Amino acid sequence: MVLNSIADVLNILTSFLSLFFAFFLLSLKSQNRSSNVLISIYLIIIAIDSGSVLTGQFILPYYPGFGLFLNTLLFLSPPLLYFYICSVTYADFKLEWKHLWHALPFVIAIVLFIPRFYLADFDEKIGILKADEGLIIEMKLVYLLIHLQIAAYLIASFNVILRSKKLLLENYSNGNVNYYNWLITLVTLIAIEVFVSTVKNVFLINNLEGPYELAMTITSLSALLFICWLVIKALKTPELYGRVDSKQPLVKQLIAGKPRKATPAAEDKEDNETVDRLKKHMETDAPYVDASLTIYELSKQLDLPSKELSVLINHNLNQHFFDFVNEYRIKKAMEILADPSKSDRTILEILYDVGFNSKSSFNTAFKKHTKLTPTQYRKQFSR
Repeated sequence: MVLNSIADVLNILTSFLSLFFAFFLLSLKSQNRSSNVLISIYLIIIAIDSGSVLTGQFILPYYPGFGLFLNTLLFLSPPLLYFYICSVTYADFKLEWKHLWHALPFVIAIVLFIPRFYLADFDEKIGILKADEGLIIEMKLVYLLIHLQIAAYLIASFNVILRSKKLLLENYSNGNVNYYNWLITLVTLIAIEVFVSTVKNVFLINNLEGPYELAMTITSLSALLFICWLVIKALKTPELYGRVDSKQPLVKQLIAGKPRKATPAAEDKEDNETVDRLKKHMETDAPYVDASLTIYELSKQLDLPSKELSVLINHNLNQHFFDFVNEYRIKKAMEILADPSKSDRTILEILYDVGFNSKSSFNTAFKKHTKLTPTQYRKQFSR
């Protein structure tokens, strides 16, 4: 095997790490098995693409048709990434036969190559792959198609992440909001990688060898750093998931379909009465101690339509349900921490008692509300 550039070395390292991480995820026993399978297949395809230096030496010279088919598998990576994002954000997501239409660009790319490549003889295939006379029009069209496809799926992935985060804040009282920031970082890094790769392919199509080699090295390095970051992040945070119901409407949709009362004054009066009843219920019955409390569960306790309660809290009170409930939890935690007679209770015991289900979520919410950590706050009352 001959390695002709730094980019070749970086690509082989990226390919190896991608395969290692893919099989590591496949070996894990997890409730999110389908998510692990999706991202693993995505990484395997990335490994094949990054390992083009290997396929170029061991496959393309002997099996050019199979080699190009392997490269064309890259068309399946954007849908896989999108499905992965859906599977880790929406609890009701599952793959169905109708999702096969997402493979249409892959099929189109194969069909484009049939007349002048797949039906050509061996020597003609080798000549097309070496591009001695420049890239054929089909190859240029495929490059354009893959970049358009990736851009479309990255935008769709961003939309899914932002919508699911909004749904979490509007309807659930617990969850790792930082998880969505991790997903946004993931998709952003992929978008940067794709942008650099697009510039590289522009140089390739225009036969600019010097700039192409430089862009190739930058692309290879960024891909390697991305995979390293992904592996480290996954090992440090093995459980990142906190999913919502994709069928739930956003508050802005509820407001658009909400019927108006006879007069604004009557509507305001009714809303104020409901707010008073809601706050009294929160203070006297403490429903917030239930870590799994949702807008739907709270609406049942108040005998109110969940849509009406959602609009009331998330829109009228100008506060997400997530923050609304956690504010009561933090206030209760502050009472316990400030009570010298309860100094024997640990932070972990307190956070579970007031309705949180993770230390990181509790610490984040507590510091946001008090500007202090729970330990720092307690020390103020132990002097």
